[in-house]
Amino acid sequence: MNQIEAEAAFKQAIAFQQQGQIDPAQVLYEQILAVHRNHHHALHLLGVIMSQKGNQFYARRLIESSLSLAPGDADALANLGQVCFYLGLHEQALQRCDESLAIQPDNARCHLTRGKALRFLARYEDALPALDNAIRLQPELAEALIHRGFCLHNLQRLEAALADYNAALQLRPDNPEVLNNRGHALFALERQQEAVDSIERALQIAPDFPEAYYHRGLTFQHENRFEEALACYARAVQLKGDYEQALVRQAFVMHKLKKLPQDCIAVLDRALRFKPDDASTLATRAGLLAGLKILDQALRDYDRAIELEPANPKTHADRGETLLMLKRPSEAADAFRRALELGGDQAELGYALASLGADATPATAPSNYVVTLFDWYADHFDDHLQGRLKYRTPALLCEQIFRLDPPSGLDVLDLGCGTGLCGPLLKPLARSMTGVDLSPKMLEMARQRGLYDELVCSDLTDFLQPHTARFDLVVSTDVFIYVGALEAVFAATRKAVRPGSLFAFSFETSDEQDLVLRPTRRYAHSVAYIRRLAGAHGFDVLSLEPSVIREEGGKDLDGFLAVLRAC
Repeated sequence: MNQIEAEAAFKQAIAFQQQGQIDPAQVLYEQILAVHRNHHHALHLLGVIMSQKGNQFYARRLIESSLSLAPGDADALANLGQVCFYLGLHEQALQRCDESLAIQPDNARCHLTRGKALRFLARYEDALPALDNAIRLQPELAEALIHRGFCLHNLQRLEAALADYNAALQLRPDNPEVLNNRGHALFALERQQEAVDSIERALQIAPDFPEAYYHRGLTFQHENRFEEALACYARAVQLKGDYEQALVRQAFVMHKLKKLPQDCIAVLDRALRFKPDDASTLATRAGLLAGLKILDQALRDYDRAIELEPANPKTHADRGETLLMLKRPSEAADAFRRALELGGDQAELGYALASLGADATPATAPSNYVVTLFDWYADHFDDHLQGRLKYRTPALLCEQIFRLDPPSGLDVLDLGCGTGLCGPLLKPLARSMTGVDLSPKMLEMARQRGLYDELVCSDLTDFLQPHTARFDLVVSTDVFIYVGALEAVFAATRKAVRPGSLFAFSFETSDEQDLVLRPTRRYAHSVAYIRRLAGAHGFDVLSLEPSVIREEGGKDLDGFLAVLRAC
């Protein structure tokens, strides 16, 4: 093949390539290079074909050979950047794109590759101008819209991300990746049904799309449909064996479904095989180990998680809880202080420190602490209290009330009703029965009993204050241990009840001070304090009897049952 024939063959090869006929183009480029080894254009364009066929290593070698002959070829530099991106060499891709754009600044595809490389380097803010340039130069470049949407999504600019996903779908309506990402953005925006519709559409188009199964699992989990969430996470892992995020979520919902903790830990161990230095997974595993009372191993996992991610306040706080279980309170206090320094919840951490005598005692427990504790506790609250802790306080307190032979037809308030353990006992007395609690999940359990006329999610005092002379009987079992200072509750209760009404409650006993916050993070009150409050707020003490409130650590926990009458 002489020079004239080579040039004719080259023109024909370009024509084939532009028409998408890459096989005959490849044959011609190879024929040219067999005779003219230094034909840099043929080397470059053959490299592009090899990249299109998925042979990125050979493509890289060909294009680099082309550039050794023509170092300033902007198109070859741009294509080499793309090949480096496909090979996962994102820094090199970025370098080649910068070199190309310095020569040819209006190459939309090169700006796109540069933006993609920055995205995969997690430099989302830096990626946006590159993707903006690509879209400015080629407004219908769907791929640039997709990647810009992803960057905006990761920057939590969700409405802007959603706009890009929608624009990309106008160009590529059946793109499962965009539909899946759109669904995830809608989920984060709490547009649940739209999110489900978008993810389901992605799965219709791509039934073996692991990321879509993962996001569908998130939507099921959000609805507490844990069995369905578990099936989605399991399918995602089946399709993508090293899907660490799906494995972690799978372990979480297994735990919610009361699967064996050892099985949950085995799933997390698998996740850690794929990503051994993931601080979040290590911390999750530590929490499960702590729940199994495998405390030394849990502490090691927390220590490793903190080594990898030292500024996470939650990990420090959870480590403090484990140290408490190991009966190392001074180290636990140090962990709580470190969590505070890192921006952890001031009220909850201050409360934990106060319970260890390391901070001033607050007047009441933080509401978030109480809600979180009892929302978590709700689905096994009754079994745990009545079975394991031998909890009989509702029955014992109601016995005290019935001894006074109260009339029926009363307006009853169950203050801090929890799951409604008092409901069946009080119902025979009630004309109406109202339950109040801070925990939505506890209230849901109480609602299932079908005994209450009204259930209200509220702080106790906030609920009581607007009411005047509405109730005939107020009962509160194992509630004041989280209230602390009781002046406001007594005042509001007296206002809310009619003269002659009964106010019955339990409390843990302090023999020393009026109010003590114990290491259990529960308040104890002295009998003298209760008597003073009764007198100061218009109540007569009808009975004040010692009682075993529950078991704790295999030992009886002492408290009192009080019944007062409004003057």
